[in-house]
Amino acid sequence: MESKKQKLAEAHTLYTAKKAGTKPRRGTKDGSIPTHPVVPCPDLPEEGKDGVKDVCYKWLIARRFLCNKHACGKKDGRLYGIKGSGDIHGYLHDGRGFEIECKRGRGGYQQKNQQERMNAVRKTGGVYAVIHGVPELEYYFEGLI
Repeated sequence: MESKKQKLAEAHTLYTAKKAGTKPRRGTKDGSIPTHPVVPCPDLPEEGKDGVKDVCYKWLIARRFLCNKHACGKKDGRLYGIKGSGDIHGYLHDGRGFEIECKRGRGGYQQKNQQERMNAVRKTGGVYAVIHGVPELEYYFEGLI
């Protein structure tokens, strides 16, 4: 049985979609939320040769940021990495830590554990950004360089 809060949220979603003339977007069952770039970005693969992670990492290295690519997953039945952590970890020139979660240019989904990690990093004064390409990385890091 749906709670009153859930019913109101569903009604609001339907109302705003109808007002905008679009189809209603519903959340996912696992709590993931859709992401979209704030500036237009080319649609590159998230990983692999010349993917979003690679080109963003190269951009950061060229600007003399101390950073590393981070991987998380399961191999041979063992977990490795920090679950929900960003794809790139590093330090700004002022010493603050940052994490970047890379998504494809047209957008993707930020999982629940990634949202929790983002909130934890930001709460401690760090920078956490969901990036869809180098143009968006430049946009966010413009004031931080």
